[in-house]
Amino acid sequence: MSGAETRSGTAGNHVFDRTDDVSLFAPPVEQPTAGIVHDLGNLIQVASSALNRVARHPSVSTAPALEPVIVSARTALQQAGALVRETVCRAAASHRAPEHASVGACLAEVENHVRSAWETNARLEVHAGRDLPAAKCDPLGLQNAVLNLVFNARDAMPDGGLISINAAAVVESHGIVVELRVEDSGIGMTRETVLRAFDPFFTTKGTGLGGVGLPMVKHFAESHGGRVHIESAFGSGTIVILQLPAMEARQD
Repeated sequence: MSGAETRSGTAGNHVFDRTDDVSLFAPPVEQPTAGIVHDLGNLIQVASSALNRVARHPSVSTAPALEPVIVSARTALQQAGALVRETVCRAAASHRAPEHASVGACLAEVENHVRSAWETNARLEVHAGRDLPAAKCDPLGLQNAVLNLVFNARDAMPDGGLISINAAAVVESHGIVVELRVEDSGIGMTRETVLRAFDPFFTTKGTGLGGVGLPMVKHFAESHGGRVHIESAFGSGTIVILQLPAMEARQD
């Protein structure tokens, strides 16, 4: 198929590649998880109500710089609410119609979210061809997977730097896949870190809820028939490569 790249060979010895065919999470939502999802929905409603009150405060109208921040926060809460609804729907329905995601549209949403919310010296560049095929996955899941990778890349560059996202159609032995490469110019990973990067709750961050984002990305990829792996060397930045099956028809 035209527009697709053919990849072969392996990375050099200085790059460590972590792939794993075993899923880290079981897809069904059990009863305790359902309760957590319900509570999260309630918390999102509280946060949304508080944000709406802040947005209506007279002082906000005199501070134009706050408008994109509020819009970004509202968008994030809407996405969180959509994730809660998605989880409930997946638990309630055993069969779902195949979904497809416009990669370009998802990346545009990611770029808008990042540019309006970040106060950082990290730069983001997004490159996606117009003739990309749609990916066989849900759009919201793809968007959140890429956001997870971008946030990880930002955290790996405490002094700032460049994050690039490149999307392309690639020919693999099993067919055409949509490949997204998220690359940063950060501190990179040691071999030991790469080998454990997809382990739940493994983190090199000193604070916060670390060790969740990459396992979620891995579960998302594998649940849609894709894969994710890491190429990195300490001191030389990191590339996370996410591959998802492509739809046969190309996007308009």
